[in-house]
Amino acid sequence: MKLLTFQSPTAPHVGAVVKEGIVDLTRALKVTHPAVKCGDSMLAIVRSGIDIDRVATDCVDQLREEGRLKTYLVENPKYLPPLLQPPKILALALNYPSHIQETNLDFFNEPIVFEKYPSTMVGHEDEIELPPFPQKVDEEHELALIVSRDCRHVRASQAKDYIFGYTICNDVSARQRQGERFKMGQPYSYAKNFATFCPMGPWIVTAKELPNPRNLKQEVRVNGKVRRRGNTKDMIFDPAQVLAYCSDYAPLQAGDVISLGTYAGDKELKAGDTVELVTDKIGTLRNKVVKSKAPWPSFSTGKPTGPMVKEKRGR
Repeated sequence: MKLLTFQSPTAPHVGAVVKEGIVDLTRALKVTHPAVKCGDSMLAIVRSGIDIDRVATDCVDQLREEGRLKTYLVENPKYLPPLLQPPKILALALNYPSHIQETNLDFFNEPIVFEKYPSTMVGHEDEIELPPFPQKVDEEHELALIVSRDCRHVRASQAKDYIFGYTICNDVSARQRQGERFKMGQPYSYAKNFATFCPMGPWIVTAKELPNPRNLKQEVRVNGKVRRRGNTKDMIFDPAQVLAYCSDYAPLQAGDVISLGTYAGDKELKAGDTVELVTDKIGTLRNKVVKSKAPWPSFSTGKPTGPMVKEKRGR
């Protein structure tokens, strides 16, 4: 099942992708499965532990048989990040050999984990906003997993039982700021958490529909032209290994997102670009890149790096 979150006229709703289009699953479940109380949000569905593939399929089949499915189809949905307000987003650096080679950095025999903040997420067809100062900004096309239930100290052989599904994450990164912070010993979180720097979507493909994420073709298109290609088979640490490692690193919670790293190639984005991240068996995450819409008072507008601009205060 492919599950998404979209903005209805009144509140965010959960949708399901079927052959006829997108079904408003939040509305539909209230009619076909009134005992299911978690349909109002993706996070509630994940936390509930219900077999959403079975429940959603039963719901759609019932409406289809009764000739009522059209009533619940959504035209031109406003996509939101598929999972609103996940407890946390963890991400990996240097999980593809080709990316290690192009960065000229050392490889360590365990994952390098950093945090992206849920407040930086935007959805499919939303905008990536560049900072107002000169900066090389890169997309990073990544497969991401969603944790299905709370867990701690999980073994890799057990980890598949703790994966709800998969989506696409764009780990957008400000490179000069990252290089500056690298010298300070904090190269990742700062440069990867500007507003809008975590597009995600367009939906989650459940683990039941995608049991093997290890051989998925990946492609980045900018303004319709293919810029780079990869494959998840090239990941150094696979999703199960990463989840197991992260469950030692931190207590994992149902709804956590773990983004699994990117591959080599030209990643730079410019204002006016439309960037599409394509992952086999999942879909396409599309975003427009725009100039900054407001100044940042604490930063110089003319330099890519440097100290904060200190505000002059009167006595």
